[in-house]
Amino acid sequence: MFAVLMGGVTAQAESPGASGSADPTDNGGSLTFAAQADIARVVAYWTPERMAAAVPADVPMTSGKAPISLRRVPEDKQVGRVDGAEPRGGVPMMAADIHSMSGRVFYTGDQGGNYSCSASTVNSNGKRVVFTAGHCVHGGGAGRGWHTNWVFVPAYHAGSPYGTWTAYQLWAKNGWINSADRAYDVAAAVMNPLNGVRIVDAVGGQGIKWGIGYGQTIYQFGYPAYAPYNGSQLYYCSGATWNEGGFPTISCSMTGGASGGPWLESYGQQFWAYLYSVNSWQFWNPDPSHVYKWQGPYFSYDTAGSLFDLVKDM
Repeated sequence: MFAVLMGGVTAQAESPGASGSADPTDNGGSLTFAAQADIARVVAYWTPERMAAAVPADVPMTSGKAPISLRRVPEDKQVGRVDGAEPRGGVPMMAADIHSMSGRVFYTGDQGGNYSCSASTVNSNGKRVVFTAGHCVHGGGAGRGWHTNWVFVPAYHAGSPYGTWTAYQLWAKNGWINSADRAYDVAAAVMNPLNGVRIVDAVGGQGIKWGIGYGQTIYQFGYPAYAPYNGSQLYYCSGATWNEGGFPTISCSMTGGASGGPWLESYGQQFWAYLYSVNSWQFWNPDPSHVYKWQGPYFSYDTAGSLFDLVKDM
């Protein structure tokens, strides 16, 4: 393993495509996993029994704050939009729908134990990107590291018609990696192809927006795994977000395991929608068994746009 500094991006492995990405906002990357033997090992590790026994990921413990950029973001980068894509190969198009782009994440934590999160595909030039929460790829803060055995299972329901996809690289914001600041609790995984097919070509990919403000009507998805849920089905909440301490916030009773699931804007208007944020932080009622609202990181260029720019061509 080695570390190199490339235009403000700290990469801990050879990172094809990263050296040409202008990224002034500090993203960190994991080791590269592309060897067929390692891919086969990871897929074999995640037996149905291990998936069923995986524990929902711990949510961030630090409160964080809305980020204020110390760098000048070019005006043409402050607000961004990338359209989604329908599936193109690997499975018949009619076999997939917008919910096939959401799925469950499984990984071995940086300090041991098997965990689950949620995530969604995002369209990009490379057709290989999945977005999730930062705490679903890295422990966050001093002494913490990257999670391993990382896989994404689209349309999970005690298995998937689309198979188990392994990560090629994991990327997170240094604000999360170094400080566990939930304002930067967003991450991207670049996935290995499966049977020669790229994941967005197989199931489609959501679009993504950043810098569009609060008060957006969104649908929030995830695979909650704490009672009364068991992680076997995709659930959703919907409503208009509001600004609470600089974080988009929405009422929802989903529990742990939904972390990293997509907040989708313009849902239902076409095959795909726009990723607006991801599940990050839960608030509890006085009854500790019931979550009543979630927050996600605000998608600005600092938090989400620059991360997308980094991985879009990989």
